[in-house]
This record gives sequence, C-alpha cells and structure tokens, in this order.
Amino acid sequence: MTSILTLLGITLSTAISVFFLNSFIKYKLKKKLSENENPISISYFKGILFVALGLLLSELIDTFLTLTKILPNQLEGNNLLLNEISFFCIYLGIILIVFVIVFWISTILFSLINKGESIFVEVANNSFNSIILFSALLLTFVFAVKTGLTPVLDEFIPYPEIPNYR
Repeated sequence: MTSILTLLGITLSTAISVFFLNSFIKYKLKKKLSENENPISISYFKGILFVALGLLLSELIDTFLTLTKILPNQLEGNNLLLNEISFFCIYLGIILIVFVIVFWISTILFSLINKGESIFVEVANNSFNSIILFSALLLTFVFAVKTGLTPVLDEFIPYPEIPNYR
C-alpha cells in the first residue's frame, strides 16, 4: 500500500508540476512569438526545466517513505490517509517554492551575465548559446539546493517524542 501511494503521489505531482510549468512557459513566450512560429529552442528550454524540476521532485520519495513508516504508529484508518496526503502536499508545495526561487535566481544571474537580456527573449530568438548558459546556471543551483532539501523536508515529519526520565 505504501509503495502504491508513493508511486501515485509522485506521478500525480510530476504531472501537475509539468502542466503548470508548460503553461507558464507558453504564457511568457506568447507575446514574443507569432501564432505559427515554433522555434526548436523552446523544446530544449522546456526539457531543461522539466529535468531540473524532476531532480527536485526526486527528493520527495525518501522523505515520504520515512513518513509512511512513522505515521502508522500514531494514526490509523482515514486519519492516516488524510495526514499522509496533507504531508505530501506540504512537501510538494515546499519543492515548488524552492524551484520557483531557483528559477528566479537563475534568470536574474543570466540577465546579469548577458547584459540585461531576458532568457525568454533569447528562447524566442532561438539562441542555443543562451539556453546552454541558462541550463548550466539552473542545474548548478538545482544540484546545490537538492542536497539540502531532504533535511528541510525531514523537519516536518512528526517523530514520536521520547519521554525524558530523571
């Protein structure tokens, strides 16, 4: 049951995250492209964003499995399922906030390096050099943040309190 719930949660959260990310990219590039224009750089740009988001979402698995081992000792029945879902949503929200911050920092740093150019303008202009630079910046920040994300998520696990005898 735990593995099925984890697989379902990861699949659903990945699908929702990719949908929102794809909608955001389409919205940002809609003004910069004509209706029939579809540069190949958009696919590469989306791909690197999906990879970065997937790397961050992979941190959900260990934390959620730890949570599902601890919660059954404290709760049972519908309360257990509702608490697992609520904790999973909290973890997903934290990861999405971290992704937005990392994306924002990468965009600002890209603009500083490229003398004020926006990554969305560069993607619309089909500039692969800029996409490679932005990808390197984004992945560098994702790998740096990824290692510290699991301890942050572990802080939300309700471990049972050990009594203190004196």
